[in-house]
Amino acid sequence: MAISADIVTMGGLAATGAYLRISDLTVKKIIQGDNSGKWQLEYGVDCYVSADERASDSPTTLVAPSVDRFKVTSDTEPSDPYAVAYADLKTQSAVSNASDLV
Repeated sequence: MAISADIVTMGGLAATGAYLRISDLTVKKIIQGDNSGKWQLEYGVDCYVSADERASDSPTTLVAPSVDRFKVTSDTEPSDPYAVAYADLKTQSAVSNASDLV
């Protein structure tokens, strides 16, 4: 699973139709603080110029700190953490014109 979206790279360059893929994901139950008892999903995003670049023998990632890592907090443990992460990624202000890729 991946999405295609428009993002801005670290140098301020627009990457139109970039290939975004969840690179790592963790789910944990929060045991302290204001959100104690809730669930936190944290994920990283790898960004590429295109799906073809991602599939190449030595893919080069785009450096885009605005879409590097995100956290989602919920009352219940997510049954499909990747689906939750991709849905959240598409709502981020640094990501526009997002669409699912098969």
